[in-house]
Amino acid sequence: MAYNTTPFHGKTARVEKNDVAMDFTEGWNINADVPFDDISAQGDDWEDQVAGIAKWTGQIKGYVVLGNTEQKAFVDNIVTATPGTKLTDVKFLLDASTNAFTGDLHITKYAVDTSKSGKVSYTLDFKGSGALSVTSSA
Repeated sequence: MAYNTTPFHGKTARVEKNDVAMDFTEGWNINADVPFDDISAQGDDWEDQVAGIAKWTGQIKGYVVLGNTEQKAFVDNIVTATPGTKLTDVKFLLDASTNAFTGDLHITKYAVDTSKSGKVSYTLDFKGSGALSVTSSA
């Protein structure tokens, strides 16, 4: 199979929930991490390590438009009487097709930034729940 060998461009990246795009996003990032613990013994000349449990976190940045159904659903997930519901099958698309990261997540922080001379923006932090998957089209 031949895969696309050109870089993706941020203008096509978007976040989707239930196959509906979250409008007015400025961008997103995902960080996958595997911690390692030192298992070296006294007298060893070289450090030895064992892999821990993998995790992933990230942020979504955008402009506050609570009339957008998906954006409002993400806000309601943390700004409610019982925050912390797992959001399932969230897609972080790299383009308009199937090149994406997908996983379940919990929203951990929602920050709003305002000024008298600009758009109202937000930063939404999340933590993955379970494995992060990646899909790429040929």
